[in-house]
Amino acid sequence: MIPFLIAVLFAIVSTASPELPSAPEDTFSFAVIPDTQRYKWKGTRAEPESEAPVTNAVFDTYTKWIQANIEPQRIVFVSHVGDIVDRNVLAQWDVARNAMDRLHGRIPYRISVENHDMTRSGDSSLFQQYFPAPRYEGLAWYAGIFTPESDIAISGNNANSYQLFTGNGSEFVFLHLECNAPDDVLA
Repeated sequence: MIPFLIAVLFAIVSTASPELPSAPEDTFSFAVIPDTQRYKWKGTRAEPESEAPVTNAVFDTYTKWIQANIEPQRIVFVSHVGDIVDRNVLAQWDVARNAMDRLHGRIPYRISVENHDMTRSGDSSLFQQYFPAPRYEGLAWYAGIFTPESDIAISGNNANSYQLFTGNGSEFVFLHLECNAPDDVLA
């Protein structure tokens, strides 16, 4: 199983999927999307003066590969480990939402909110705007969120959630917690 998981992760990273054999019948895979914060063009850290529209070819490649390989690789869940954006700005969130829309409604997935995805004070309002809890309500695998007692911009509306799903008869609970989750989230 470990060599197969390594092969799947390598395929996602390298995007060289045409030669990857299908997953054996008695297995399943998780797809993990690493930091996708490397955006190009207007307003990005790499090219702040550019006027070209913001793009993220790597993020697009990851989600296209996953979408095309859900069945052949027996992918049962996708976890984006955070740092979705480089700068917490609308243009980058638009690109991120478009990339993740390829997976929405096709496979269980969640996204962790990390330091690039919030303000220095922990405000994750833009994440919450683009990936709000109502987007996932009604999906069987979406189990719930943490609801803060105070400022919803901090830790609220889907910044911390959990998912329930199965893979080859095994049941899983995945937690997606924001970067530096406050004590009340962890309690």
